[in-house]
Formats: sequence, C-alpha cells, structure tokens
Amino acid sequence: MGERLLSVFSRRKKANIYCQLLRRLAVIAVFLELVNSCAYRFTNQHLRPPAGVHSVAVEAVFDTSREVLPHEMLWQSLQRAFAADGHWHLVGQSQADALIRAHIKEASVAAVGSNLDNDLNSQGVVKIKDPEPFSGGPPPLPSDFRQLTQAGKFRDQGSLTTVVEIEAWNLNTRQLISRRVYPVTTGFRALHAASGITTTFNDHLRYEEASREAFKHMSENIAKDFVNGIFVR
Repeated sequence: MGERLLSVFSRRKKANIYCQLLRRLAVIAVFLELVNSCAYRFTNQHLRPPAGVHSVAVEAVFDTSREVLPHEMLWQSLQRAFAADGHWHLVGQSQADALIRAHIKEASVAAVGSNLDNDLNSQGVVKIKDPEPFSGGPPPLPSDFRQLTQAGKFRDQGSLTTVVEIEAWNLNTRQLISRRVYPVTTGFRALHAASGITTTFNDHLRYEEASREAFKHMSENIAKDFVNGIFVR
C-alpha cells in the first residue's frame, strides 16, 4: 500500500513539474512573438548592400568653397565609417567595386554669440584710446597702451556651415548607387583671453582646435548617415 502511495505522489510531482515547464515555455513564446512583432513594426524598410559591390575606394575630397577646412577629416571619417560597417573592404581605386566621392560645395565659418572685451588696461578698463605719455605725471605702464596686433573684442562662439555632396558610383556598371546632399551647421565655443580661460598667446591655437573638432564631429555624422543610407532599398 505504501509503495502505491509513493508511486502516485511521484507521478503527481512529475506532472506538476511538467505543467510548470509548459507554462514557462508558453510565456517565452508569447514574449518572443511580441518582440518579433515590434521589430517588424519598427524596421519596415528592406536593408541590403548593393549587388556586386564588395569593396570601395574613397576619393580625395573635392572642395569648391573658399573656406580653409581640414578636408582630411572628412576623408578619414568616410573610410572609418565603411570599415566599421563591415560589409565592404577598403581598397585602392583600381581594385574597388565602388568609388566614393565627396564634394564640399559651400563652407563658411562665422563668429556668433556675445562680444567679449579683449584689451583691458591695468585697472581692468577697456582701452578706448592710448594714455598721454608726457602728461607731467608718472609715465603710463606699457600694458596701458592698446594692443594693435590683436582685436579689441572677440565673440565667444563660432559657427561652421557646410554643404557636402557625397556620391557612391558602381565602377563595374558605371551607375550611380547613391547621392546625398548634407547642408549642415554646427557651433563651437571659441575660447579667447577675454573669457579668462586662455591667454592671448594661444588664442589662435585654441580657436583652431575648437573649429577642427567641430568639423571632425560633423564629418563623422555625415559619413555614418551616408553609409547607413546605402543599405536602404
């Protein structure tokens, strides 16, 4: 009698375990179905690389603007974006299936923001004019004279505006794969001695660093968007 009871309890225990396992599997199945339906809902574009294109070459940047810009940053950003994607090999133009061409059509760098006084005398007052050197009193300090080699006022912000056109050409078929135009404006902080952060001796260096960093960031965003856009069909 005892052995029969143990056998019944054992079967019930196994049945309970089996039911719990089925419930968990059902929950997982429902969850996966929800995930798949959401993925289908949000990725309704068909993504695939261009047929027959396995390698690309990035041509040197062509610039018809009148602004001096670090072109190599855009060239490098395009190469890094294609390399990071992993669908193509970066090769020379003679071995490439596709050629990437970038054209800077317009560019300008402008000073924006607030004016900052940059030329102050020893009392912290803006130098409107030079002091009288022979007024009968103590001679003025050299720092009281205006710095004619630098601007009396600076703007604390800079603005970089560009219009970049990028094309991808299939070298096997001589057909255009993709063409996109990017009108982009980005700002950067122009640090000067008047802000109290830097000195007059490295004003130009800090300004160049800030403007180059802004162009680099802009180039990276353009390159990533262009590479991702090639897949949309």
